[in-house]
Amino acid sequence: MNLENVIEVTAQDFTVSIDENPTDGQVLGTVQANSNSTLAFSFTSQSPMGAMAIDAATGELTVIDPNLFDFETNPVITAEISVTDGAETVTATATINLNDVDEVSATNTDLTIDENPSNGDVVGTLQASGSNVTYTITFQNPAGAFTIDPNTGELYVADETLFDFETNPNMLATISVSNGTETVSANAFVELNDLNEIGEFKYGGVIFWIDPASNNSEGLVCAISSLTVNAWGCSGTLTGASGAGIGTGETNSEAIIAAGCIPSAALSISNLDWNGYDDWFLPSVDEFNEIAINYDDYIAPTILANGGSALFSTVWTSTEVNANDAYIAFLGGSAPIALPKNTANFTVLPIRSFTDF
Repeated sequence: MNLENVIEVTAQDFTVSIDENPTDGQVLGTVQANSNSTLAFSFTSQSPMGAMAIDAATGELTVIDPNLFDFETNPVITAEISVTDGAETVTATATINLNDVDEVSATNTDLTIDENPSNGDVVGTLQASGSNVTYTITFQNPAGAFTIDPNTGELYVADETLFDFETNPNMLATISVSNGTETVSANAFVELNDLNEIGEFKYGGVIFWIDPASNNSEGLVCAISSLTVNAWGCSGTLTGASGAGIGTGETNSEAIIAAGCIPSAALSISNLDWNGYDDWFLPSVDEFNEIAINYDDYIAPTILANGGSALFSTVWTSTEVNANDAYIAFLGGSAPIALPKNTANFTVLPIRSFTDF
């Protein structure tokens, strides 16, 4: 009996363990196969698809999609490999076991804080993960605005003067996160909430008082121009407009108008339609005193910057003394005094109340 020499193809299964997150093109190893003829290697399947490439002539396996070599998603990557000499074909299995590596990750994070915080206030925390990581600010705009806890990634206010909505409504900190081996970077985008402030031009005029019980949402504004009137009006009539405190000017004005006195300073103001608002009224004594307190530092610059004119130093208030007299008030800080209601050619400064909800 004569035996013929048959050409046989053999191939060994391939198994290797590597750290997750390899580089593109990284060599994983080579499928071992034998034949007396030239062999060709190809995938018949792999899971997940597109993770590896194989050299058709040598059987060398390489990484082509590093994103798929993620332990948390694909702890084991497999492939079925065809090995053929053209006449005979065998199959080998490739198994790539991934080692879980301590990874560092950081995500761009949106943060919001009210303007005008205090130094040391917490702004927020960068979204990041990893073991034994440290945080470092590598860039910030505006410069010097933030500090960061190197162990937690919590951002703090470093310079409270920079947290001004009118100047820096949007702020930025670029933060490096490192575990000593791997370093990533992400941005903390900080948006400031606009708060109502004394001296701001809003709601038709200049804010001169904010109700401390309103959570910054209610207050009073004054017009950017005063109005000359013939007299306070209602001489000889007790109108009941006796309120002097903050919050009584509108009630006083309504009482004067309800008394039916024509003309009157309160009625002249109620007929105004300025800057899109028609609910102006005459300030009480304390309301005008609040304007006087803030006038030089906050109110006058805003009035002039918005095309208004400087206020006269003496104005009528809505506060009645008696049937014949009412109070005038002064910008200079002098105490209000009573004058006859029919005293002519004084000015009035319209004010209105606002809410921002």
